[in-house]
Amino acid sequence: MIIDHREISFEAEALLAVLGGSPRAVAAFGLPPGMPQAVLFEPGQQAVRFVYSQGGRSRSAALATDRLGALLVGFSLRLRIPLPRRAEKSIRVEPDKVVLAFRTRVKPDFTALLAEGRLPEGEAPAQRAWAEA
Repeated sequence: MIIDHREISFEAEALLAVLGGSPRAVAAFGLPPGMPQAVLFEPGQQAVRFVYSQGGRSRSAALATDRLGALLVGFSLRLRIPLPRRAEKSIRVEPDKVVLAFRTRVKPDFTALLAEGRLPEGEAPAQRAWAEA
């Protein structure tokens, strides 16, 4: 089995950019309009809380990881960050960031692989150089 594991981390500043760049998604997930002033990471609850200042009062709104994950995937795609399509997706909240993780498992058919040193025609030069190293 071959496992490809990738992670994308979003710190507070990045989460604020996500909210600022996704007003329709923010509204769809029930967050108040406008930009929050702070981001609070709640690893114990696996949630992120956004703090808003309205009329001199502070108000916060939490976003659960499933909704936050959808927001982050959509934003990443808009930024053209390559994401695996067929992967196990997970999200975790750490004390200072949110981590979006992807895991892809591949079980190669070793009997169908070419003998070492033989590459099919048209292989990229980088693959050829790697095989010859």
